[in-house]
Amino acid sequence: MLNYVIALGIPLVLILLGALAKKLVRGTTWEARDFFLGVELSISAVSSALIYIFELSKSVTGQEKSISLGIFTATSLLLFFAVMAFHQDWEKKPQDIKGQRIWLGGVCNLIGVVLLSGFVLFVKGIQ
Repeated sequence: MLNYVIALGIPLVLILLGALAKKLVRGTTWEARDFFLGVELSISAVSSALIYIFELSKSVTGQEKSISLGIFTATSLLLFFAVMAFHQDWEKKPQDIKGQRIWLGGVCNLIGVVLLSGFVLFVKGIQ
């Protein structure tokens, strides 16, 4: 149970911190786009996987995880580009805030959370 709390809690805390950082940097009131962090979360999962590849290359037992890590990294990259495509389409539609909230705040953030949680739970593991 603790594994799931950690795996889901880290991305959710990152969403909140990322939203706060966007708001503070911009220096205005809260906006919905402050919470559209799918790109950042997805690329975090990719970078985590790439860093772990280099960690695994240092040990013989790391070769056992290399196939699942390769699949995870490739999937993460594909989903990262999908999130980028959603952002490219929906950020140009500020008049459709409901659509932005669904696609950018919901779907894209969910993809990022799933990727980071998947890395923590199924690739790296919690020890």
